[in-house]
Amino acid sequence: MEIIGFINANKKYNKKKSKSYTNKCNYIITFIIIIIFLLSFFLNIYFFIYINKSNNKFQKLFEKIDIKLNDTNKHQEPISKVNSTSIEYSIKLLKTMTNNDEAEYKGALNCLLNDNESCIYHFLCPKEIPGKKRILIGQKTDGGYVLLDDFENIKIAYSFGIENNVVFDKDLADRGIDVYMYDHTINSLPYENPKFHWKKIGVGGKNDKNETIKTLEELIIENGHSSEKNMILKMDIESCEWNTLKDLPDDILSQFKYITMELHFNVNSNLIYEVLKKIYKTHQVFYFYCNGGTNVVTLGDNRVCQFLEVSWVIRKDNTFIKDSAIYPIEEFKRTINTYSEFNLNIFKLFDF
Repeated sequence: MEIIGFINANKKYNKKKSKSYTNKCNYIITFIIIIIFLLSFFLNIYFFIYINKSNNKFQKLFEKIDIKLNDTNKHQEPISKVNSTSIEYSIKLLKTMTNNDEAEYKGALNCLLNDNESCIYHFLCPKEIPGKKRILIGQKTDGGYVLLDDFENIKIAYSFGIENNVVFDKDLADRGIDVYMYDHTINSLPYENPKFHWKKIGVGGKNDKNETIKTLEELIIENGHSSEKNMILKMDIESCEWNTLKDLPDDILSQFKYITMELHFNVNSNLIYEVLKKIYKTHQVFYFYCNGGTNVVTLGDNRVCQFLEVSWVIRKDNTFIKDSAIYPIEEFKRTINTYSEFNLNIFKLFDF
């Protein structure tokens, strides 16, 4: 009987012990479940806040965009109408515009989000001028430049970098404009014109001066044009444009209604930023063209074609709207260059 009682007591003890162990396990499992739930809850809140912040960041960026993208020759709807609030779409869009070039994509994204003055995209973003059409002056090859079809009150043009191509200059002369032409690398013009005024002189900055190089300010004074307004400035002078414009006083720069030139991005980037910022104060870009094939140079976060033809118009007395053109503009297009189409449209992100 004592043995039976002991066995029964032992059974009751083991049962109680087992129940206690089970309860402990249940408590632990419940605790773990609560911890997992809380972690999941807070992680969801964190990711919700993070994703919303990211979406807001990209939404603010792409709210600035209202362009059409030329993707495999298919004109899409304006981006502002195509899910521009989606972060996935926004990233895909920028990658498409950078031709899936990772370095260019990251650089452009950093440039756009920071919107700082080291972004040349900001200073070169084209605008349209209502009621004024863009036209090609000169031939549809190297040496032709795009201006606006508005030559009212323009009597004087300065043309630097001639070589053997004077078609641009002749087109201006046919409009009754006197063209002051300079190139110290040639001995004569291909042919003469009563409106041509050529000298074997080059142009540069103050530190470039010698027996064959003068500053633009000096040439304007020599020609008696110090009070002339609405002039045209055209340059293709193999990187000398940067020093020439850096040392040009702002009041003389404002004498030019149009500035058109080929920019060569093979000089110090600080000089490039300084000059583009200077021109931006008085003039607005209305056209550009990538004349460097697939050659691309890197300037900080900026990646641009090596040779970029740019046309500006003076801001005074002009109004500007968002540029609806697809670049390169077909009627002025010279070569088939798929890379430059994407590269140029990055600039349009600043069209706001």
